[in-house]
Amino acid sequence: MNRSTVAVIGAGPAGCTAALTLHKLGHEPVVYERDSFPRYRVGESFLPGSLSIFHRLGLQEKIDAAGFVKKPSATFLWGQDEAPWTFSFATPQTSPWVFDHAIQVRREEFDKLLLDEVKERGIGVHENTPVSQVDISDPGKVSLTVGQGDDAERVDFDFVIDAGGANGPLARQLKVRRYDEFYKSFAIWSYFRLPDPFEGDLKGTTYSITFEDGWVWMIPLKGDLYSVGLVVDRSKSSEVKKAGPDRFYRETLAKAVRAKEILGDAEMVDEVRVVHDWSYDSEVYSGGRYFLSGDSACFTDPLFSQGVHLATQSAVSAAAAIDRITQQEEEADEVHAWYNRAYRETYEQYHEFLASFYTLASFTEPESEFWVRRRISESDDGRLNRKRWFERLAASSKDGTWSVTDFRDRATTMMSIGRHQRTELSDDFTDKELNPARVQWISQLTKRLNRIKRLQWNGEEVTLKPYYKVDPETFSLEPKQVLANEEGRDMIKWPLEEKHRQIFSRLLKEEVGYKELIRELSDAGQQELSSQIVIRLMEAGLLTGYDKNGEEVFIQDRLRFDGVGTEYEV
Repeated sequence: MNRSTVAVIGAGPAGCTAALTLHKLGHEPVVYERDSFPRYRVGESFLPGSLSIFHRLGLQEKIDAAGFVKKPSATFLWGQDEAPWTFSFATPQTSPWVFDHAIQVRREEFDKLLLDEVKERGIGVHENTPVSQVDISDPGKVSLTVGQGDDAERVDFDFVIDAGGANGPLARQLKVRRYDEFYKSFAIWSYFRLPDPFEGDLKGTTYSITFEDGWVWMIPLKGDLYSVGLVVDRSKSSEVKKAGPDRFYRETLAKAVRAKEILGDAEMVDEVRVVHDWSYDSEVYSGGRYFLSGDSACFTDPLFSQGVHLATQSAVSAAAAIDRITQQEEEADEVHAWYNRAYRETYEQYHEFLASFYTLASFTEPESEFWVRRRISESDDGRLNRKRWFERLAASSKDGTWSVTDFRDRATTMMSIGRHQRTELSDDFTDKELNPARVQWISQLTKRLNRIKRLQWNGEEVTLKPYYKVDPETFSLEPKQVLANEEGRDMIKWPLEEKHRQIFSRLLKEEVGYKELIRELSDAGQQELSSQIVIRLMEAGLLTGYDKNGEEVFIQDRLRFDGVGTEYEV
């Protein structure tokens, strides 16, 4: 097996995950970190998918021993006068690495745990060693300038992964960052001494609570600490400068009545911190011998706690891509195309998800600067002209099949599945009380699908096109095939084979209904995924269903994002 040397810039979750994955795949990573650990970071609330990755990298025993707070869900008081609703992580454990919970951590402790594991496995780590320059001009190698002053030196590697966070040196050097015009917010936060006020199924949950000037995060941490942050519009920056961070924080938090009810008279026990300009993506995420991973590449917004998961997922993907290029150098262009597309689409899933929830809340909260600016009210919103998900919305709006109202209501549908049976947060809440709404939603979806008597393939050909998937056990990047049409439209979630292509080719010449198609897919080895495959093909625009009267059966696109339950992408 061929081996590559890889410089990993940054020792946070992205950098450590990349180093551990590269080591697992037989390569030689070296980590350069500008600080010394432990060091403070925000971003304390995880998703189950990150635990899944850490589990498969052999970290489960140490994570369990650390005693982090178990996070079963995320609970929202989202929209003025709306009842609480909970996004539960409960899911069947279909594989040993599927988790029904996440964790809440102090990042200085968790990140040190990761870095200590990297060191224990014999991977080279250089703390207090900033990277000042990355030379990617040579097609056969990368060169880094590392260290400070007279101690700076130039070192060569086969590849580089910039996991250096928002100030990643290669990301800055490439000048590919694009700041988001929609999420122009900043966060200001501190910590309170507060035992978790809830028992039962709300114990350990994260709270997101809207108020007139934005929203509040509340994250329970080990040692009876609560991380409490305010997300407000960037226009409030002048008020922070005038009043000072501490006063602005206290006065603004006082407006968030429902958050204050949870906090009670809890004492603030830490300084007030502020972070600006967090929402951005990149024109390109990889090329040649470099990869951007984690916050060096992109970040959306903290509402759904996706930051660490996006970092760890991209780190595994970057390591798998380097492994594939090392073994099959002639595939380099295809591998980079896969990495760029997979990363961008994951980022945009979160972006779309968040936009729907912000738009929904903006119609319930007062007409403040924050909420007016977080509302999509028309299909030509210039702030979103680079987002492919919004391009699809705009295109559909023109022919009347998808409106901004429909988009907003997708958040309403999801909230209805997790809505509490009482208007106030209570220990009486149990995850089981959400089951009737879940069953009803699945029943309604099944009825709609069963109404389909004819499925139309949208295109003149059913083709298989090459794609890649990360193997969930080995983390190697494997060539696969996905269904597509002759126009390039495809469905990449589930890889398929020639026998499946033949099944869908029947739709070009025969009338086949939903139930018949499901039976054929099940007979072809897709018993568990058959309905999901059909739904994803419909969402991708490759399939359209019609009832017995020839009327189109509309299946509402689901709001999805990686990192929860069976939606793990890596």
